[in-house]
Amino acid sequence: MFPSPSLPWFELARFRRSRITRAAVLAVAIVPLFYGALYIWANLDPTGRLDNVQAAVVNEDEMIEVAGQDGEKQPVAVGRELAANLIGDDSRNNYDWLLTDAADARAGLADGTYKAVLTIPKDLSKAATSTSGDPSAAVQGRLDLKTNDAVNFVNGQIADRILDAAKSSLNAQVTETYLGNLYLGFTDIKASLEEAADGAGQLADGAGELTDGANQLSDGTAQLADGATTLADGTRRLATGANQLDDGVGQLAGGLGELEDRTAPLPGQTERLADGAEQVATGVAGFDRIVQQVAGAISGSTDEIDQRLGTLEQSLRDAATTCRESGAPAAQCSDLDAAADSAATARTQLDGLVGQAGTIGEQSAALSRGARQVADGNRELADNVPALVGAIGDAADGADRLRSGTSQLADGADDAATGADRLADGAGQLTDGANQLADGAGALRDGALELQSGLSDGSEQVPDYTEDERDQLAKTAATPVTDAADRLNKVSSYGEGLAPYFMALALWVGAMSIYLLLRPLSARAVASAAGSVRTALAGFVPGAALSLVQAVLLVGVLLGVVGVGASQPWLLLGLAVLTGLVFTAINQTFIAWFGGAGRFLAIVFVCLQLTAAGGTYPIETSPSFFGFLHSLLPMTYAVHGFRAATAGGTEGVAFDAFVLVVFALLALGATALAARRRQRVSITRLHPTLQV
Repeated sequence: MFPSPSLPWFELARFRRSRITRAAVLAVAIVPLFYGALYIWANLDPTGRLDNVQAAVVNEDEMIEVAGQDGEKQPVAVGRELAANLIGDDSRNNYDWLLTDAADARAGLADGTYKAVLTIPKDLSKAATSTSGDPSAAVQGRLDLKTNDAVNFVNGQIADRILDAAKSSLNAQVTETYLGNLYLGFTDIKASLEEAADGAGQLADGAGELTDGANQLSDGTAQLADGATTLADGTRRLATGANQLDDGVGQLAGGLGELEDRTAPLPGQTERLADGAEQVATGVAGFDRIVQQVAGAISGSTDEIDQRLGTLEQSLRDAATTCRESGAPAAQCSDLDAAADSAATARTQLDGLVGQAGTIGEQSAALSRGARQVADGNRELADNVPALVGAIGDAADGADRLRSGTSQLADGADDAATGADRLADGAGQLTDGANQLADGAGALRDGALELQSGLSDGSEQVPDYTEDERDQLAKTAATPVTDAADRLNKVSSYGEGLAPYFMALALWVGAMSIYLLLRPLSARAVASAAGSVRTALAGFVPGAALSLVQAVLLVGVLLGVVGVGASQPWLLLGLAVLTGLVFTAINQTFIAWFGGAGRFLAIVFVCLQLTAAGGTYPIETSPSFFGFLHSLLPMTYAVHGFRAATAGGTEGVAFDAFVLVVFALLALGATALAARRRQRVSITRLHPTLQV
């Protein structure tokens, strides 16, 4: 079954004749080496040499100023920071970025000097800080990246990834700054609420004092009302007596004779009248002092209360403004405005009370002066009555003067009675106002206490972060999700990832080149009496020897010179030898069956294998036709085995080797059939239709 040891070497012996033929054998042996090693070397680590590629940055961003938490203006230049980060990044997987102007960037992109141009617009800083103001004014910034596919298509994909990384870093930094300011605003809100709660407590204390003063005022005005009523009754009686006196004086003037008889008791009566008027004047004066003291007490105590109410109102207004600027819920800010309005209303009511107290004081003073005039008039009357009694002759003249005085007395008494009535009415109104003030002050105190409690509760609910806590929260919220990718059996470079694909292709090209030099079937074996299997093996063994050399050279140079890492180098070598033998057997079959046309079929076959092997992208991304061919072609199993030996993980390698052996056996079987066919002479064989 197997050929004799000398039969396979007859084919190789043909190439010992000259240096050229021996060089041809050597050239065939190193074809896969050049093909595979050069391809893998050229693509070993392209993304690790991006620092040799020039790219341009055009920074048109305009620096702006924004107000910080302390109210001071701070410069913001996001575009300058982004450009500095790109230019200052000297890592090998980043472009060599150069800062230039728009005209130079356009020209460089067109002629290929710059493989990418990033234009930073003039409003990038404005857009990046637009989230700190009016929400309707918030906009997204845009970065303009241009690449030229006419220069290189893959470069555009690489530039997109680099820009995405830079943009993500910039977005995270801007978001972190914004969130840091937001968390700092929480601390300011908490401080404002605590300050407002303290102000509400002071308001409650002041309202309590106001309630006590209003209650005292109510008691005093009640006493004033009682005294004013008594005064009104007395002055009305005084007015009645004065009118009666006036009538009597008229009668006195009409009958002096009768007056002389009846004037004996008049001095005592007028003296008592004077004493009574004096008592009335003294009582009214004392009442006036009480009224003036009460009015002064009201005016004096309300100044401090009014000042505290004004301070509270301003504090509440400031707290409401801070609340709205911090972005807190609108309901909380509205409660602060309502509390400020209540403080303003209390101040207005307090001013009205002061005005009423002043009016009552003025009326009481007028009443006191009228009573004094009455007392003085009565005293003068009492002093003049003895003279009247002693000088009856002058009685008529004195009676006329007395009648004039009593008329004035009657008018003054009427005025005093009217003033006393008004004083009584005013005292009643003052009492009502004092009671309302007391009720309002009590309600204000209750509201202030409730407000203080609400502000304290709200302050406890608002978080207060330290600087370290704000930084940690801002960083976490800016990048809430990070990646933790774990690639099993990871390869170190792009070239190592493509090495299995290029190795399979190189070994196929090497197998094709072998049967450009060797004959698939030895003419000596075909002409001999050897069987078809021995004939097929006699043509396969020389090619297998060259394939072995090809595989050893290819793997040795890749591992030792190019620097491709292999998890299991001996497994890689074994699979390379097996793959070379399988591909050699398949190419022998094509040539053995179809002659020169078999080389064309080998090219077609390798095209199908390359597209269906899944050497670059997953086979699932290819059309279904290639997915169908994927498991039917030998290169699929060769590539999978090479990957396992290179990256690690031997699952499925035994099956790959088994399938490759099956393909080799099938190919050798087909070659044996071709050998049997060649051993039969026919007209077609003697005169082939197509000679290549």
